[in-house]
Amino acid sequence: MAPERGPAGPPVPVSRRTVAVPFAAGWAGRAPLTWSQQYYLAELDAARPHGRSLAITRLYPLRAGVREEEATAALRELVERYESLRSRVTRTAPPGQQVHRHGSLRVTAHDLAAPAAAHEVHAAAEAVLADLARVPFDVAEEWPLRAALIGVGGQPRFLALAFSHVAVDAFALLPVGTFLTDRCAQADPVARTAPGSAAEGLQPRELAGAEASETASRTARRALRHAERALRRMPAAPAGTGPSGAGERFRFLRRRSAALDLAVGAVAARTGESPASVLTAAVLATDAARTGERYGAVQLISANRLRPETVGAVVPCSQPVLCCVDTRDASFAELVRRTASASLRAYAAGPCPPAALAELRATIEKERGVRLDGAPTLNYRPRATSLPVREAGAEELRRAAADAETAWVDSAMLWQSAHYLSADVDDSGVRLLLQVDTDVRTPRWAERWLADLEDLLRAAASDATATRTPAGPG
Repeated sequence: MAPERGPAGPPVPVSRRTVAVPFAAGWAGRAPLTWSQQYYLAELDAARPHGRSLAITRLYPLRAGVREEEATAALRELVERYESLRSRVTRTAPPGQQVHRHGSLRVTAHDLAAPAAAHEVHAAAEAVLADLARVPFDVAEEWPLRAALIGVGGQPRFLALAFSHVAVDAFALLPVGTFLTDRCAQADPVARTAPGSAAEGLQPRELAGAEASETASRTARRALRHAERALRRMPAAPAGTGPSGAGERFRFLRRRSAALDLAVGAVAARTGESPASVLTAAVLATDAARTGERYGAVQLISANRLRPETVGAVVPCSQPVLCCVDTRDASFAELVRRTASASLRAYAAGPCPPAALAELRATIEKERGVRLDGAPTLNYRPRATSLPVREAGAEELRRAAADAETAWVDSAMLWQSAHYLSADVDDSGVRLLLQVDTDVRTPRWAERWLADLEDLLRAAASDATATRTPAGPG
């Protein structure tokens, strides 16, 4: 929680200097990229021309009394411990990575003149963090970790870190947060839960080696068979509106709604399925109302951390998997149940090499004579606490409707998807961020789509026989 703001005043003077943090680790050498790293490298390269960095950021509050030397020592140990944080991409064919034994991390120390109020220090730290993530990573030339310290009068208060998505995903930062909390941080700023494991997490080269095994090849073939079934059924991509011609091509719409929170929890309580399945079904139904097709499809971001050796791995393990659901003759409650089963099948099918999936899609697109890149993507991101799952009456839903916020915002993240929905979920509610490509969907379409999604969920919470939302304007 951000400190309470006091009255506005003149900017607090800030001095800056660079601290070199040398490291010397064990193994060094070349290695292939893992399947997940290949996926994120392609996404990063696609986002770069649009000025988006895909950086994952964390702002760690430091424990009282932690000195600069202690914070930089923790950073040194962190980089030495995890190979992904001292690796650079090699632009070979196919791309790989070079793990370095020696190097130096440059940390910028920002010092505010004393006295500075807590809210001023926090605001300065947030600004530094945003600046770290602003420029896309040059993954072949720079370390995949940028760092800064923010303090007052020589005493550091915050450690700001920006990570390349080729090096980590959100779950990879769980062991990073645990490590830093043990050394210098008060707490992990993004609380998540993950299954515990006594196994040592794999390094990227070890995971890439495992993916070259015959066992992994069988997993990939199974995943591709699952993807083929989905690709042969899913609706064709929309024709699109053409170049928007004005402003940013990609737009981001944020939505928070107390009524949405209640509705998702109520439908989950009634169906006995998870809030994730409820929200996924709502995405499918909202799109199906527009296409009129029997089958709905959505890409789900799968964490792929079921094996003990991947739980604590500081390397991305996530990739999209295709989930295709028959929406015919289904009440929304029935659609939720079908979606839960289909989601489990999609996750169980497992990951595969992104290039093989792209080749398969191109083959089926040619056979069907359509484009198949129009499926929405849902990235459901649970936190350490859970959304309340309970019944909610119509009157409670009606009263909650006034407690809502919608805003167009910016984002460092940008994904190759006609519309991409991120959902951060905990006991305080569901926070949605919808990315739309305005060459395919208009901003008005995005506003109507989110409104229809919520209307459907509210109707389903009040009426177990509710089906689809009416299609809105494009």
